[in-house]
Amino acid sequence: MNRCVLALFASAAFATAGMAQVKMDGTFTAAKACEAVVSIKKGTNPDKAAINAGKAYHLLGKNKDDATHYWIEVPDAQPKQRWVAVDCGSTDGHAAITAPAPAPKQGNVAVNTPQGTVKPKPQSRGFGGGVPYYAFALSWEPTFCEAMRDKAECRAESPSSWEASHFTLHGLWPQPRRNQFCGVDPKLSALDDQHQWDALPEPELSPQTRAALNIAMPGTLSNLQRHEWIKHGTCYPSGNAEQYFKDEIRLENEVNASAVQQLFALNIGRNISAPEIRAAFDQSFGKGAGDHVQVECDRNGRLSGFTMNLRGDIPAGTDLKTLLAAGDPAQNKCDGGMVDPVR
Repeated sequence: MNRCVLALFASAAFATAGMAQVKMDGTFTAAKACEAVVSIKKGTNPDKAAINAGKAYHLLGKNKDDATHYWIEVPDAQPKQRWVAVDCGSTDGHAAITAPAPAPKQGNVAVNTPQGTVKPKPQSRGFGGGVPYYAFALSWEPTFCEAMRDKAECRAESPSSWEASHFTLHGLWPQPRRNQFCGVDPKLSALDDQHQWDALPEPELSPQTRAALNIAMPGTLSNLQRHEWIKHGTCYPSGNAEQYFKDEIRLENEVNASAVQQLFALNIGRNISAPEIRAAFDQSFGKGAGDHVQVECDRNGRLSGFTMNLRGDIPAGTDLKTLLAAGDPAQNKCDGGMVDPVR
């Protein structure tokens, strides 16, 4: 699993589509089977892509205010971004909203200089006027290390390591997905895009939080925390790294104290199914919680982790059960796989 992958760069996708006049973010649920075309005007559909009744799709936009078509992402299509007629389904009212303009890039991320630390100025964190929503991703570290054995955290891993039997932090990502690099100097965002994470500023954390993060996120040995703060944490409502990482650790601890962690730990070296994982979420976090969890596998059929769709005020201390219950339904990404041991 690539740690820094995101499923969509929305701004680039809109530029490709050309016709999307109103940007949106949320979920489109198909009411019937419909053709999904590349071009509204020409009706182009080179791979005969279609949407299926009852299935949810990521909503990207509509062609005009008084829309005739929605722009959605169809995972199995090429290209994935497609148009469907408005009578083919419905959108969720709270997330399907016109996106705010991106925050101006003012170079205000905390940076250590000879004159001292330059702290970011407070700025608005746009969530489209609604309740903040997030993608919260946890990893199964042994699977990650199968493909990344030269990473410092993977060289340090052993069968007795904490991460051999517990989930590790990947990231907490404010949504919509284009909500990234808030107020970040373009030079820093360019370094991040180039994976030069060692050149990024270190987030300002208390010694206690830093020590906890080093356990919860083994990738700190490869400066994953710098990447996560610059790209995603700068868009977090609290506006400071201490709160951002403390909240991530708190939510991760809830999962690692749940039936989900027990299911993985008791089945290392064996296969478990996505329905079993979702049932464990239901057991610990309430009926239906698993429907908001996207189970993920690598190309070899090993479980690599999962992403949870959350909605609510995380900095206020809202628990994971409440956040999951309010989150959006998740798409099925894998049917299950092996719980990889440390090798």
